[in-house]
Amino acid sequence: MKLYFAMGTHPLTNYQWVWLNNQPMTSDAREKILQAAFTVLSRQGYENTSIKEIAEEADVAQGLVHYYYKSKQQLVLAVLEFVCKKVELGVVGEAGALEAFAQTKTMLKESRDTNSLYIQLIGVSLHDPVIGPGVRDFVRSERIHIEEIARQVLAEREADPTPARGIAGVVWAAILGIMVQSLVDPEFDTDEAVDALAAMSLSAVFASAPSAQI
Repeated sequence: MKLYFAMGTHPLTNYQWVWLNNQPMTSDAREKILQAAFTVLSRQGYENTSIKEIAEEADVAQGLVHYYYKSKQQLVLAVLEFVCKKVELGVVGEAGALEAFAQTKTMLKESRDTNSLYIQLIGVSLHDPVIGPGVRDFVRSERIHIEEIARQVLAEREADPTPARGIAGVVWAAILGIMVQSLVDPEFDTDEAVDALAAMSLSAVFASAPSAQI
């Protein structure tokens, strides 16, 4: 399940060369820029971060950052993809769902900087025409993956797969809500909340009879 946000690196195998300040640069520099951008964004926030500051943090020429990323928005979306490493499950059905919830607990505790940036970008996406579609696509991909897991559980129970999409929407919304609460309230018990979410969502999936529509 793709619900595990963790600092990670993506292999960059396609080399591109550009001469800046008489120094040859490979696409390895791109990963350095992304790491620096994440560091600065986590420290200062989106609105207070400039390309110049990211270049200084990465110890590269500002022109190199612009070579890879034509705008601050494009760079930020690349950072989101860079730091949100997806962990696939090795099992399906109920066992896979339970494993995904366990991974979510880990994510909430160990990836606070990534989660904070993600929530901030959701807010920015509401009014930014470049970041908006990128964040929307990211959210959709996560929700669709949860739906796939819900369908696996329903199939395992030989149940109607129709509720899978609705279940996915509720689960993903709840995870975002838990994420926000964990960031703003140091006393909030994320494990308790995730356990309750798991119990409620799995009960809905396993229900033998359809619930009444409101």
